[in-house]
Order: sequence, then structure tokens, then C-alpha cells
Amino acid sequence: MKSPLIDENGDLVMKNGEIVMVEGDEELAQSVESILKTRQGEFFMNTEFGLNRDNLLGKQANQDDAHDDIVEAIAQEERIATVDQITFNDDPVARSRSVSLTMTKADDGETVSIEDVDVES
Repeated sequence: MKSPLIDENGDLVMKNGEIVMVEGDEELAQSVESILKTRQGEFFMNTEFGLNRDNLLGKQANQDDAHDDIVEAIAQEERIATVDQITFNDDPVARSRSVSLTMTKADDGETVSIEDVDVES
């Protein structure tokens, strides 16, 4: 599968007037990151798409429930068989939270990892 490359600000990446494309593990990681960065209900064409952040952020944040919400959100990407590890990266000074993940792909059983996905934007 090929997709346009999206930068950390959510913009398309252009090079020499052409849209840069990604494929393979990089495209899969970008797809998972897109799910995690989208608040569930925010995408009007599919209100089930994205991550429910109720347990992830704020004073009522619950890491166990947030873990389950992340696994449920990633299940929207059928190319991922399992979520093997979720690491919560909290910065108390900046009051921010990101997650790092290791997942197993459904097609070949290989792992793919993504680091420091900002789940607050």
C-alpha cells in the first residue's frame, strides 16, 4: 500500500513539486499514528475512527484503561495483529503525554515500532 507522506504537523510532504509517497512499514506506522492522533468522533465521515482519549488525559487519566483504549483504536488497522508493548512517555514540566508502541504485523509476524506519538493534539 502507498500513501502520501504526512509530516509531524499533519501536512503533505512535497519534494520538487511532487507529493512524497511512503509504503511498507513506514506507511503502516503512519497509518497507526494517524489513528492515535485523531480523537474518536472527530472525523465526520467515520465517527468511530480514532482514539477515545477519556482515560488518557486529564486528572481522571487511568493508564490501564488508556492501554485498552489504545489497543482498541489500533484494532482499526487490520494489518496489525497484536499490540505487544505500549510505553507512556509523560513530561510533567511540559504537561504532555506521548506513547511509544511495538506491534506485530498480521501478514508476516514481523514487528513494527513507533516512538513518541503525541496523543494530546
